[in-house]
Amino acid sequence: MHQSKLTPEHADYADPQVRVSRLDGSEVAVRLRLLGYDGCEFDSEERFAPSEQISIDIYRMGAIRARVVSCQETIVEAEFVKDCPV
Repeated sequence: MHQSKLTPEHADYADPQVRVSRLDGSEVAVRLRLLGYDGCEFDSEERFAPSEQISIDIYRMGAIRARVVSCQETIVEAEFVKDCPV
C-alpha cells in the first residue's frame, strides 16, 4: 500500500528512497526535492561545502557520483559527475 507523505509535518525528515553518502562513508538524512538529467536538489539539516564530492543512492537506480554546487540553509544543489560511465 502506497502512503503519500507530502508535508514535513507528516513525515520523517529522511526519505528512505534516497541516501547521500560523503567520502568518509557517513550517510546524511535527506529529502529529494528535484531530480534532473544533470543533477538534483535535496533538503538536508546538515551543511555541505561547495565542490564537496558525494554519492547519491536512489532506490532502484543505484548510486550516482555528484558534486555539491551550492548549499543555502537546508537546500543543497548537486550536479552529477559527467565522467561516470553508464
